[in-house]
Amino acid sequence: MVYQYYIVEIQQYESGEYGHIVHYAWDTDATKARLNAESKYYQVLSAAAVSELPQHSAIMFNAEGYPIMNQCYKHSGSVTPDVSPEPEEAAE
Repeated sequence: MVYQYYIVEIQQYESGEYGHIVHYAWDTDATKARLNAESKYYQVLSAAAVSELPQHSAIMFNAEGYPIMNQCYKHSGSVTPDVSPEPEEAAE
């Protein structure tokens, strides 16, 4: 028997359009198939975490279509942290 998983990488482009890449992992051993799939899933997320795309995500599901894991990174551009000091309280 073959155990198969799918990892779909979803990318949103600057234009607002979406694209996707389908990855898969399989093995005749159920545990190895699952671990291979998780490895590919986290490889995709590793790239998505530092992506310059507005939105970059991944979902992993089994051959029956059951979703197992999903994660989405939203990159809204550069964010400038607020480093202004807190106002001091008036002395009583």
